[in-house]
Amino acid sequence: MKNNDIITKIAICFVLVPIVLIVLPYLISPIISEKYGQMTVDLIIFLVAIVLSRNIWHIKISFLSLKKPLSQLCQLIPSILFLLFTRFSTLSSMSFRLIDARSILTVLFIALAEESVYRGLLIPLSLVFTKNKQYTAIVISSVGFALAHLVNIVNSPWSIVMLQMLIVFASGLLWGALYLKTNNLSLTIMLHFLDDLPLFLMKETSELVTPTRPQLISAIMAYLIVVGIIGIITFLQVEGLHLWKLKK
Repeated sequence: MKNNDIITKIAICFVLVPIVLIVLPYLISPIISEKYGQMTVDLIIFLVAIVLSRNIWHIKISFLSLKKPLSQLCQLIPSILFLLFTRFSTLSSMSFRLIDARSILTVLFIALAEESVYRGLLIPLSLVFTKNKQYTAIVISSVGFALAHLVNIVNSPWSIVMLQMLIVFASGLLWGALYLKTNNLSLTIMLHFLDDLPLFLMKETSELVTPTRPQLISAIMAYLIVVGIIGIITFLQVEGLHLWKLKK
């Protein structure tokens, strides 16, 4: 596969989700109710990813693997701990009465769409581009994943979106490492679902507070430290055994 061809495919993965999220709602609004808009858009992104995977690019997305379940569980631990770390504070703002079939399906389709694109397609493409440098491939996919969340600037202050992108990047590192080590996209879909669900169950009175400049600078520094720690963890998760073998 030619290098230019790979770069083009990686670029498509980078822009697919944000472009569809921006453009498609306007196209479907005359025929699809607004409350089903997000669900519909992400379902379409998921279907596009499947078509690219199976019929055009011929990249296998491994949605399920039952091999080495104990090893998969161990690989899952860092992602679960980070999920608890980032979402524990939102529990008090959640209203479980808001759970219904529509919210469940909406969050599920978001997870299916984004995981199929950023883990299922982008990681294999990045592995080819980097000549199988796994950690670099994970970083590339995580950058694409984080940049996709720039679309949130339409509804949220830029400072909040910036902080969100740092956390999304860290999550992308963990989920990318998990997918590479387990070959099981259902695990990252589950984590993505659990990560997004609290945001859909926030009470109406819960509002995002825009930080002041000193607060923003402090928050960015703290978030960068967290990203650095996650970066080290995922590097060891992906490359640790290889480095240990080299030392021997």
